[in-house]
Amino acid sequence: MIRLSGLGPLALTLGALALPAAAYPDADKSAQPDFTGVWTTYTESGRQVIGGGGRRNDVLPFTEEGQRRNDEYKKLLGPEQANPGAYCVDYGMPMMMEMAGGYPLEFIQKGDQLTIIFEVEGETRRVFLGTRGIPEEKRLSTRQGYSVGHWQGNTLMVETSDLLDGQDQSHPHSDQAHISETFSLSSDAKGTKVLNYAMTLTDPIYYTRPVTVQKKFALVPQGYLITYRCPDEFWLALLKARRDQLHAGKPANAKMSDVYKAWEDKQ
Repeated sequence: MIRLSGLGPLALTLGALALPAAAYPDADKSAQPDFTGVWTTYTESGRQVIGGGGRRNDVLPFTEEGQRRNDEYKKLLGPEQANPGAYCVDYGMPMMMEMAGGYPLEFIQKGDQLTIIFEVEGETRRVFLGTRGIPEEKRLSTRQGYSVGHWQGNTLMVETSDLLDGQDQSHPHSDQAHISETFSLSSDAKGTKVLNYAMTLTDPIYYTRPVTVQKKFALVPQGYLITYRCPDEFWLALLKARRDQLHAGKPANAKMSDVYKAWEDKQ
């Protein structure tokens, strides 16, 4: 079954300005927090803890061009309200981080890299730390972008560039967008380990001012991710369609477009 998930809550915060990773000397690694583990939405007394404002349906500070692009995108969704997840497309940034919680995130931290895996499609981000990274001339723009992190005390500061145009994001953006994030750890009164997350998105094409988000995640003791790969279902459906043709004495020439159409007809 192909699973779809709604957007996570959004709120307000400020981020940091981008600087090259080489501008920051390596901190004392023994004193750095370790984000390794599986994280889900943080709740307190049965309710999700969020800040205020910033939801996709709120009034966003669009430029005239940003508003035009956003209005056009909504017209492209059609009566079925199409979305990338329905077609097994990675969500990308910032949607990957904003949605996380309903489906968990796993952090794997090493000295020179923080790997973030979203359970949905096993979507993966790599945050390069210290002097490790991909030479600028070899970087490719992607939906997740290229992320570089540095430590400021006990807070990890992450800067993301090299993004593809993200008209379908929870906060839509152009390929000129830049994302700043902060990650830090704390504990609540019950001793629950909390990951504090904040994001600032700047984009001169879409927005007249930065758009900001804040969330909290709770560590899941002994947590793990479940394999979630909806492309597998479409591939297996294609094989079944061709097998049915073969058994019926017909050419096995069903196309993936036939599989998609059959799926859409069921919706």
